[in-house]
Amino acid sequence: MSELNEEQITSYLLANPDFLVKHPNVLAQLDLQQQAQGATSLVHIQQRQLREHNTRLKNQIDTMSQHAVQNELVYRLLSQCHHQLWSHDDFDTIAKNLHTIICSNNDINDFKLIKYTPDYDELIEHRLTNSGHYLGRITAQERALLFSDDTQSAAIYLIGDEKQPIAILAFGSNNVNHFEPAQDNLFVLDFISALQLRLQKLA
Repeated sequence: MSELNEEQITSYLLANPDFLVKHPNVLAQLDLQQQAQGATSLVHIQQRQLREHNTRLKNQIDTMSQHAVQNELVYRLLSQCHHQLWSHDDFDTIAKNLHTIICSNNDINDFKLIKYTPDYDELIEHRLTNSGHYLGRITAQERALLFSDDTQSAAIYLIGDEKQPIAILAFGSNNVNHFEPAQDNLFVLDFISALQLRLQKLA
């Protein structure tokens, strides 16, 4: 009879999960040596794997909960911002009122809605050419162009497109990790579309 290979043994044990329960004498002989922990039974290994799996699941749930809370806050702020777009008829008043609303969020330390000038061409080329937005850490030059000295990370959006820019919308945070590329942009991009439409009407 040919010897069973590891794959066949694995398949059999998966198909018969009660095998070791029915044959405790086999289980008793299966104490394994692990370099880091010494003698460890299969039960202990399985318990450790389950704990690690549960920890990963808990971390994922915690992360999802944090994102849900953050998304709800973003939604509420941007709902107020949508209202401001149609409550005033001049750029400066809209920009000022949006600043007041956005900076009521403790995680956002600075906000700018700035009319486009050629001074922003390098920023547009470097950060906004491909997707029209950038989230992450910023350089000292970008900080000086848009924000206060304490700003460490930013979310920057182009209103219009690179051929016909209208304005720059920028959120700044003193927390270096507050804005990062993997963040969800759905609510903000919806606001960007409404803002672009409003600014075109005011032009």
